[in-house]
Amino acid sequence: MNILIPDSWLREHLDTKATPKQIMDCLSLCGPSVERISKTGNDFVYDIEITSNRVDMASVYGIAREASAILPRFGIPAKLKEFKTNKPQEPKNILPMNISDPEKICNRILGIVMEVDQMKPSPVEIKTLIEKSGVRSLNNLVDITNYVMLEIGHPCHVFDYDRIKTHQFLIRFAQKNEPIITLDNKKYFLNEEDVIIDDTTGRVIDLPGIMGTENSVVNETTRRILFFIESNNPNIIRKTSMRYGIRTMAANINEKHPDVNLAKQAMEYGISLFEKLAGGKVASELIDIYPCKENIKTIEVARNFITKRLGIELSLTEISEILESLSFEISVNNDLLKINPPSFRQHDIQIPEDIVEEIARIYGYHNLPNNLMTGVIPITQKPLDLPLEEKAKTVLKFLGLTETYSYSMLSSELLKKTGLDTRNTLKISNPLTEELVYMRKSLIPQMLFNLSQNQKQKEKIAFFELSKTYIPQKDDLPVEDNYLCIGLLNQDFLHLKGILEVLLEEIGIPCVNINPSLANSFFQPEQAGEIVINNKTIGKIGNISQKLLNNFTITKNVALLELNFSNLVPFVSKNKKFLSISSHPPVLEDLALIIKPKTYIENLINTIKNINPLIKQAFLYDSFGNTRTIRIVYQNQNRTLTENDVKPIRENILQILKDKFGAQLKTSNQTTK
Repeated sequence: MNILIPDSWLREHLDTKATPKQIMDCLSLCGPSVERISKTGNDFVYDIEITSNRVDMASVYGIAREASAILPRFGIPAKLKEFKTNKPQEPKNILPMNISDPEKICNRILGIVMEVDQMKPSPVEIKTLIEKSGVRSLNNLVDITNYVMLEIGHPCHVFDYDRIKTHQFLIRFAQKNEPIITLDNKKYFLNEEDVIIDDTTGRVIDLPGIMGTENSVVNETTRRILFFIESNNPNIIRKTSMRYGIRTMAANINEKHPDVNLAKQAMEYGISLFEKLAGGKVASELIDIYPCKENIKTIEVARNFITKRLGIELSLTEISEILESLSFEISVNNDLLKINPPSFRQHDIQIPEDIVEEIARIYGYHNLPNNLMTGVIPITQKPLDLPLEEKAKTVLKFLGLTETYSYSMLSSELLKKTGLDTRNTLKISNPLTEELVYMRKSLIPQMLFNLSQNQKQKEKIAFFELSKTYIPQKDDLPVEDNYLCIGLLNQDFLHLKGILEVLLEEIGIPCVNINPSLANSFFQPEQAGEIVINNKTIGKIGNISQKLLNNFTITKNVALLELNFSNLVPFVSKNKKFLSISSHPPVLEDLALIIKPKTYIENLINTIKNINPLIKQAFLYDSFGNTRTIRIVYQNQNRTLTENDVKPIRENILQILKDKFGAQLKTSNQTTK
C-alpha cells in the first residue's frame, strides 16, 4: 500500500535539518521506498510504499520513527519527538454504554461516550493536512478519526450515540444473507464468516474495521458521540474486505494486524482532539476490553549467526546500537543476544533471520561487500517432462488445435455443474474472489466452460490445455501432476481418438489401447473408454454426456479426453526404428465384415495385425449399419506378393475373426441393417 505524508506534518514528530530530498534518499536506501516527492504550496508531500509486513510505518509517526533511526547512519542528526497522550478526564455526566464480545472475536475494544458542541467544518490546518494525505475532509467529527489514523496508524470510528437506541454493542458473526447498508449507501448481503456489530436487537450498525453504516453515522443534529476503536481479527477483515470489494484505508491497515497497544494511545489522542476541536466532554467511563494480552516473544541470536549471513563482522556494540535505534530491547551474554522487539513489530519479527534483516537494512545494503560467488556452478537437470510438453504442444498445434490457458482455481458453481465434489478438493483460505476458491483436480470443468463460451464463434472448435492439477494428500503437500485435456466441439469420438494416436506416436509412444468403460459420470453410456498404455490406465476419453452438455448450455456434441501427462514420461522411447522403403508395391485389400452388436473394433483390428508378419497395416476404412470395412495392407520387403501369397492369410483372418468375434464376410446377396 502507498501512503502520502506531508513534510510539515512529519517534522512535528521528527527533529532534523535534513532536506526532503535527503529524507527521500535515505529512507529509500534503508527503509520504506519513497517513490516521489510532490510540492504542494509551501509544503512537500512524500509518496511512500509500505510493504504488507510493516503496518507500523503506515502513519506519520511511524515514518518519523523510521527516519530517526536511518538518518543518523548517513551523518544527518535526527531525533524522534516523544508522542504524549493524556488519560481522559473523569466524566461529570455518566451516560450508559455497554459493549460485549462474547465470542472474543476482537483482540481489544475501546470506547467512550462524549458530548460535543456540533458538527462543523474542521479547522484549516487539520483539513489541509488530511487532504494532503489523500483523505477527503468531511466534518470535524469524522476528520478527527481520520487524523488519528493518519498520524498514529490505528483506525478508529465515531458513532452518533443517540442513533444507537439501545446504547449497546454486540459484536458477533453475521447470519447468512444478512443485509447491511454502508456509509456509501451500498447494500451487501453478508455470510457467516463476516463480523458485524448490532445494537442487540438484530439491527446492524457497523462492519467493524472496514466501514460504518448509514444508520449510525454522525450528522448535523449529533450532540453525543461514541468514539470507538476495535483491534479486530486481521484474517476476518481481509476476507470480508476482499469478498465485497470494500477497500478502505481502515481495512488496508486493520488486515495487516496493527499494534494492539497502539489502540489505547489512539483512543487517548482522539479524546483530546474531540475536546479541542469539537468542544467534547467525556460522558462515560472508558471501556477497555482486552481479554488476551499478547506476550512479546524473546528472540535469541548469536553474533556468529549474524556475521555469517551479513558477510561482515560487526561488533556487539554496533549491533546493539542499530537494534536499539529501532526500539528493540537488548541484553547480551557473551556473544549471545536476547532481543525483545517492540510491540509494534512483534508480528513481523519472529525468527533470528528477521533480526539479521533489520541489522542489514539499517547498516545499509549498499555498505555490504558485493563479492562474486566462488566454486563450481551446480549443473541442473532439465525436467524430463518439459521437452515432452513442448513437443506435444507443437504436435497438437499442427493438428489444428488451439491451446487455452486458465486459472488453477475454480468456483464451487463450476465444480457443481461438472458434478465434482468440493469436499475432497483443496480450498484456498484467502481467495481473491468467489470465482477462484478451489484448486482444480481436473481440467475438464474449465474445458467445458471454454467450449460453451466459444460455441457461437465457429462451427467446429478444437481446444487443448496442458497444465497442472492439484490432488490433495493426507498430512502432505498435494500431488501436482501435469494433465492434458483435449475438447472437440461438433466433432466425433473417432476424430479425437485419431488425434490421440498421432500425438502419442509423435512423442514416442506408439502402442496405446482404448478399453471400453461403461461407468463414468462425464461421458455418454457406451461412448467412453480408458486410455491404457502397457496395462496402465492414464486417462479417459469419450463423448460428453447430455446432462453435462445441458449444464453448460452446449448445443453440439463434445468429444473430450483427459490424461495424466506426467505418467507418460516412463513410456516414452527415444529410440527410433528405421526401415528401408520397400521397392515392391503393397497389396491393399478391403474386407467388408458383418459384425455383432457391441463388438469393439480396436480389439478386432489388433487381432488382425498380429495374425501374420506380412500384414503391415489394418484400419477401419468405412462403416455403415452393422458393416465395418477394414482395409488391410500386405507387403514383403524382398518381393512382390501374389494372390497365392495373400489368399491363405485372408482365409486365416476370416476364420479367426469368425471364431473370436462372430464376424462374417459380407457377400453380394447380404444386406446391411
